[in-house]
Amino acid sequence: MEVMKTNRLTFWTVCLCLVAFTPSLAQKICPFRASVGEAGLRKQKATKTVQPTYPEESLKNHITGKVTVLIVVDENGKVPEASVKEAPDRLTGESVVAAAKQWEFKPPPKVQGRQICYESTLSFKFEIHKGKGRVVDDPVN
Repeated sequence: MEVMKTNRLTFWTVCLCLVAFTPSLAQKICPFRASVGEAGLRKQKATKTVQPTYPEESLKNHITGKVTVLIVVDENGKVPEASVKEAPDRLTGESVVAAAKQWEFKPPPKVQGRQICYESTLSFKFEIHKGKGRVVDDPVN
């Protein structure tokens, strides 16, 4: 019985060490990142876009404003990382993050033999007009 406890403890210690000292997946897959302007990324490289939804609670509380999320486009043109840079409330920020992670882009090229990823932003305005909420594209730059 004592051997099982020791083995179990060793197993969990190894697991915790692996989690603590393993670099993030995105850094492993794509350590070379290039900043790209949002307007150009949307216009020339977006192959699939998803519009965020206006959260009911935010609409009910008359929350309006701009939401900007930072995104990383990986070597396959997918968005594995999105985080809120600016938002009028938590719910509108979460809505844009969820939509951004569904966007797809033309895959970034290799530069001098190295795979790069794009870093950029996606921005949207949450507006209320005559009691109805709408979300509109509001690209930076």
